[in-house]
Amino acid sequence: MLHDAGMAMIYQVEEGGGPPPASPRLKEKTRQPFGERTVGVTRFYSAAAAGKTVSRLIEVWRDDRISTRDLCRIGERWYNIQQVVPAADEDGILVTRLTLEETDGSAWEGKYVDSN
Repeated sequence: MLHDAGMAMIYQVEEGGGPPPASPRLKEKTRQPFGERTVGVTRFYSAAAAGKTVSRLIEVWRDDRISTRDLCRIGERWYNIQQVVPAADEDGILVTRLTLEETDGSAWEGKYVDSN
């Protein structure tokens, strides 16, 4: 699969410095080109049964550091990572498939820090 749909930035949530209640901050973990996958009916209804929504299913090159505790930003949109599945694509290349749920992003605006 071609990963030509755009760039996905993955952020890890860090505890804010200072006395409680310190607000969390985001640190960029990785950025990768991604390909869009089709959200299947089974995945859609399984998420709905658990009270979740599935906004997108994307595929990036294999990265075992990505977890469901991370957040994904594509363009100006923010997503909670609902599921991380290591897999191989149709050519046998190792990939990671991410099931994403869109969030309004207001909790994270201006709270991400540079990866450098």
